[in-house]
Amino acid sequence: MLPWHRPNWDGFARSFGNLHHAQLVVAPEGSGLREFCLDMSRFSLCRLPDGDRGSGCGECQNCKLFIAGTHPDFHVISTEWEAVNGRVDAIARYSEMYQDREGRAKKAKPTRIIPIDQIRILIDNFARRPHISQRKVGLIVPADRLNINAANALLKLLEEPPPDSLLILATSEPSRLPRTVLSRCIRLNLSKPNREQALEWLGQHVETREMEMALELADGAPLKARVLCETGLMQARKDMVEGLVGISRRNLSPYELSASLQRLEFEEVLKWLQEFVKDLIRWKGTGQVPWWQAVRDTGPTPETLSQDKLFQVYDRISNYRRIARGNLNEELALDNILLSIQRAICS
Repeated sequence: MLPWHRPNWDGFARSFGNLHHAQLVVAPEGSGLREFCLDMSRFSLCRLPDGDRGSGCGECQNCKLFIAGTHPDFHVISTEWEAVNGRVDAIARYSEMYQDREGRAKKAKPTRIIPIDQIRILIDNFARRPHISQRKVGLIVPADRLNINAANALLKLLEEPPPDSLLILATSEPSRLPRTVLSRCIRLNLSKPNREQALEWLGQHVETREMEMALELADGAPLKARVLCETGLMQARKDMVEGLVGISRRNLSPYELSASLQRLEFEEVLKWLQEFVKDLIRWKGTGQVPWWQAVRDTGPTPETLSQDKLFQVYDRISNYRRIARGNLNEELALDNILLSIQRAICS
């Protein structure tokens, strides 16, 4: 149990006997959303649940099967990307039974969408009685990745839940879910750690002098900061900023930078670029110097920035982030964004 989630857990445990069949759990990415939902699931399947312990007893058959990744009454719906690249082993392991592995192997890269086929299988499985537990538990994560057909199919479970069932929808972007889905769930907003809690937790798991910078880059989300420290993504982000400074000084072309960024996850790059533009907007408007500019003497200056163009770029990236889940030419999109950033910086 992550310490900043203890108040949320206590509330969940107290209300467990009267729990609504559909729970929408919301938390910022990288703050422990998946871990909390797994604890909820295990607690719901445990024969001797103890709210003070946080999660199941660890001794009953249900807990042992859950930990082993073989509990027949626990179902996880997720994306191909999460099953292949996700860093929460239990979610990757359980979601495999719903994956089209043969179809996935034929694709250039795993998709980030939850298709309707997975929901249809879940509905069929939920129609059967639990195998060994008192209930069936389904976890959909990230729920905002349901495509429109999958979301519509899910309404059947939300409106006509089988007896002794619990459905948990986990998301960091609830606004991407249809209102018809949102209105049929009880929402649980998880607490975000304060800076002291985040640094204390992070210090127990990583050894780096750049821990505070990683936490800042992760927008205060400690699990995300840990990933930055352990995977080389922090260096990749620094390299991207160096490239953006390079195109502002015209030492590097936007197309060269675009080519170097295409080896990274497209949606992650969009987030980084949008945060870079947000830093520039804040710098122009308030004088707050971005973290990456505080350690250099060269690069853009507030005087060279066009606030109107920066807002246009910010909105453009937002639009690309909305449609990135469909058929989008990622190379052309990156070229377009980087050219626009160069014009906004060098106006």
